[in-house]
Amino acid sequence: MVDRAVARLGVEGILTESERAVLSELLVERRRGDWLAGRLAAKRGLRAACRRRGEAAPTYTTIEIRNNTRGAPRFAIAGRPDLDERLDISIAHCNGTAVAAVADRVASGTVGVDVEVTKPLSIDLLKRVLRPEEIAHLDSLSDAAPTPLELWTAKEAAMKAARHLCDALRDVELSWKPSRSMHARIAGTGLPAHSILVRHRTSGPYTIALAICR
Repeated sequence: MVDRAVARLGVEGILTESERAVLSELLVERRRGDWLAGRLAAKRGLRAACRRRGEAAPTYTTIEIRNNTRGAPRFAIAGRPDLDERLDISIAHCNGTAVAAVADRVASGTVGVDVEVTKPLSIDLLKRVLRPEEIAHLDSLSDAAPTPLELWTAKEAAMKAARHLCDALRDVELSWKPSRSMHARIAGTGLPAHSILVRHRTSGPYTIALAICR
């Protein structure tokens, strides 16, 4: 996807001047690929969001993706300062593949996304970021419980969605049912247990988690 876009538009047709400057400072090829894929995914998501609002899709080079002081992505669209506060974005990448999510802050809330290669994850590794109540619930459900990878990606996505409230995976407290519907809250904040909704999907070799914090 990235290679086709670059072949069709060139890097100059995708990135703004300041984004190209950032890209030029990334010396590791794998990091360059991930970064560019993330920017492209985010810009495509924002263009689609504008079309859903009944508006013309902005060109790639009128959209600039930045990072705030905490590393979370933000954006600016030339001539559309209102959208910066209205829409929320999240980006994740893995092995040159990237996903981005865009949400309407007013209608839905803030958004978080994570993507990982679908593979077994050690439960011992996972337990480093699980809370005691999550471990007890995991043990009680046996085969009905989510997979370790689903729990990991859910925590990553929920932490991004609630980035204004936490910055550690252990702060995210997950709850789930045998049907595998999953919710999260941020421990110690008074946030209601069902205020963060998490959904999973698979795409090829990847597992993707999407979280919305209302």
